Amino acid sequence: MTKAKIGFIGLIKEEMNGDFWGAMHKVAEIGYQGVEGAVQLLQGDVKSNVRRFHELGLQVITYSAKRDELRDRLDTIIANAHALEAPHVSVWWGPCNSKEELLRDAELYNEAGRRLAAEGLKLCYHNHEHEFKTAFNGVYALDILAEYTDPQCLCFELDVAWATFGGADPVPLLHRMAGRVPAIHVKDLYALTERGQFTAVGTGVVKVKESVVAAIETGVDWVVVEQDRLRNLTSWETLTVSYLNLKEAGLV
Repeated sequence: MTKAKIGFIGLIKEEMNGDFWGAMHKVAEIGYQGVEGAVQLLQGDVKSNVRRFHELGLQVITYSAKRDELRDRLDTIIANAHALEAPHVSVWWGPCNSKEELLRDAELYNEAGRRLAAEGLKLCYHNHEHEFKTAFNGVYALDILAEYTDPQCLCFELDVAWATFGGADPVPLLHRMAGRVPAIHVKDLYALTERGQFTAVGTGVVKVKESVVAAIETGVDWVVVEQDRLRNLTSWETLTVSYLNLKEAGLV
């Protein structure tokens, strides 16, 4: 079976801000190949920073943007994504208060995504649980966004843990969205009884292995480890254990 490229997001923000290059050396030694964010590279000589980053065997997976920034700061987003040599621009949150609101956002994503695509960049929408807990006429909010956006303009960065907490099964979801998911966020939950019960990847109830297999089968490029809140391990322990659990399963 083909193995996925593995990256991470968050988890060691303080360490990255304190000693960025020391942290990146450690990340690469663990086995990670990519980082979401890494905006520290934009400080100083950006070309030299990115070259040094690549020499460690690391890539910037995505450049983050807020929904409103797609309207107000798109030129800056494009410039920064190109400077980082990041192939994706990801929007981390959008509201689902009404179908009309979703349709307005779909227009924004189509417009911004078309401009980004012309620049060789993919716009990705990252879900939480509310896109699955909210439905209009029986249709998930996420499916409404997918239906009313051009696949050439908007892709999805599926978070398998939030999808699970929202009541969806990420495995058939990945197959249904095949071709529109270049990256997934892989995190785990030790229970589904309340929000925020995070645990290291491979130690909880989320279908992690099955989701990564489905991601590989459907052409997803990146599997991105995340844990919104630490449980019993430190940030470095969490990064290491999550990677090793995926490696032990033969997925990365």
